[in-house]
Amino acid sequence: MRRFILATLIDALGLMAISWLLAPNVYVADFWSAILVAIVLSIVNSIIRPIVNLLALPLNILTFGLFRLVVNGLMFAIVGLFFPSSFVFSSFIYAIIAAFLFGMYHWFFEQFINESR
Repeated sequence: MRRFILATLIDALGLMAISWLLAPNVYVADFWSAILVAIVLSIVNSIIRPIVNLLALPLNILTFGLFRLVVNGLMFAIVGLFFPSSFVFSSFIYAIIAAFLFGMYHWFFEQFINESR
């Protein structure tokens, strides 16, 4: 439970940083919204993403895995539907860019958390 709370707080900080970096094209209202978005994003990534990845497997093979960026952007766009006024993208391209940056950020801090064990 402690690891989940730490990961959620780190992900919320990452969402705020990405919002600041890509402003005004990516908007996160405040830190509490970012925490809620991080929780819903983890739920969407654990339930919906495996199904979408399985359905998109032929496209992933054809594009040598680059279609996974579109799938990640789609997951961000789905979460954005749950928070229409506090997690907003100006276009789907910015959802893909934000998902890519968030993935890099998340990977880096996941390595940091795993090393501290």
